[in-house]
Amino acid sequence: MAELTRERWGGRSFFLFAAMGSAIGLGNVWRFPALTYEYGGGAFLIAWIIGLIILGIPWMMMEFGMGRLFQKGAPGVFESIGKKWEWLGWWPVFVAFLIVSYYAVVISWSLNYAVDSATLAWGTGEAGATGAAGYFFGDVLNLSEGPSVLGGLQWPVVGALAGVWVVLFFIMFKGARVIGKVAAWTVIIPWALLIVLLIRGLTLPGAVDGLNYYLAPDWGALTNPDLWFGAFSQIAFTLSLGMAGMFAYGSFVAKKADINNNAFITSFTNCATSFFAGFAVFSIVGFIMQSLSVPVGDVSASGLGLAFITYPTAISMMPALAAVTGVIFFICFFFLGIDSAFFLTYGGVIAPLRDKFNWGRAKVTAVICAIGLVVGLLYTTQAGLYWLDIVDRATAFYGLLITGALACIVVGWFYGAGKLREHINSTSDFKVGAWFDWMIKIVVPAGLLFVVIYGGFKEDVTSAGYGGYYAWSWPIWAILVGTLLFSFWLQAAKTRAPQEVKLK
Repeated sequence: MAELTRERWGGRSFFLFAAMGSAIGLGNVWRFPALTYEYGGGAFLIAWIIGLIILGIPWMMMEFGMGRLFQKGAPGVFESIGKKWEWLGWWPVFVAFLIVSYYAVVISWSLNYAVDSATLAWGTGEAGATGAAGYFFGDVLNLSEGPSVLGGLQWPVVGALAGVWVVLFFIMFKGARVIGKVAAWTVIIPWALLIVLLIRGLTLPGAVDGLNYYLAPDWGALTNPDLWFGAFSQIAFTLSLGMAGMFAYGSFVAKKADINNNAFITSFTNCATSFFAGFAVFSIVGFIMQSLSVPVGDVSASGLGLAFITYPTAISMMPALAAVTGVIFFICFFFLGIDSAFFLTYGGVIAPLRDKFNWGRAKVTAVICAIGLVVGLLYTTQAGLYWLDIVDRATAFYGLLITGALACIVVGWFYGAGKLREHINSTSDFKVGAWFDWMIKIVVPAGLLFVVIYGGFKEDVTSAGYGGYYAWSWPIWAILVGTLLFSFWLQAAKTRAPQEVKLK
């Protein structure tokens, strides 16, 4: 049998930058600040930190540790536990591919907006502020009446999307050693740009009021299960776990690498970035409140609304440096998204396929990038935003959380959390105790299932803001399409790989 070799990061710092870059993404800027305001400010931070400690860090240690232990991506890890579990490794691969197929489109929007910001294409002053939403939904997306009305492709978005996938290919086709070096820049640059945006925000009138709303504590909110749902769901989403990639990233580290320290550094750096981004965002929210004389509830938004409506609104109202600020914000957004995108594509999809089928790196990278571009065209149609919501809800919510809970159960009960603990402790500066076993076996799965069940019963009107289309009214045929795609993916995964492999 040919000797099995494994690609490696160029050094520990490159691994840390790659792992931090995968975790630090668009959600740090568009989701965390709004959740903090919505769920009690300082009170939310307490629940969020608790979620980080009892859910996020043990889960990340599990994925890093199992990847390094078996020197394989997610499918190989679960096949090594038992052949009957291999499907559980392919599930997050499928989730990762679907997420990056629309995530790349959101990144392409940021490129379009970086260009549009140079001329403030949506308008200036109050006219631009009132026209920001219409520009996004009308001019950029040309949104149709519903998911069944695809309409035509939006060619500026298609062009930017093609550019995103070309960039991703050149980052990934030489493997982890180059990815780590690129990640160092794609992490440092958005940090620097966030500092610039914060300084700019603090110079605007009303900034302090916005920061007060961001962090004003409502301690009574700690008894509200919505707060704990929001905190636990944010931890689950922000660390990029349950998407297969952290298993692969862990498998690329040296066999004597410190798993425990790396997991703590990655987790806390990601969350520190979220916290810092909140200051940059809510200084702008305070400025809008004062400029338009509107309450904070009419300004603060999360998701696409914050990035492509709220911030352009603020840019239109700025007394100086409006265009420069807009260009900086959307370039920052691009860098925040791109490292998460190559994490999802390479660690989440390409590495598992190479492990299974022994395909050449450049070839499989080109094929996956091409397929990602073709699939992504769906989200560049006039119905693209509806389909983004459909796929995001099914994969990034239910798919990610359920696969994470099942993975922890299988590792904890069928492989043995104690054996994993012994493995990661053997090379770590600080050791974790028996508490880690129960976190993996019970606490993490219970926390993730709480988010799934509680979130499933919460009223979901995420799409009501564009055309009155509600998530709970998804057409049944759309759900069936996703189910069939997943079934085909699992069937393809049953094909046996050659036993003699040599990874270059």
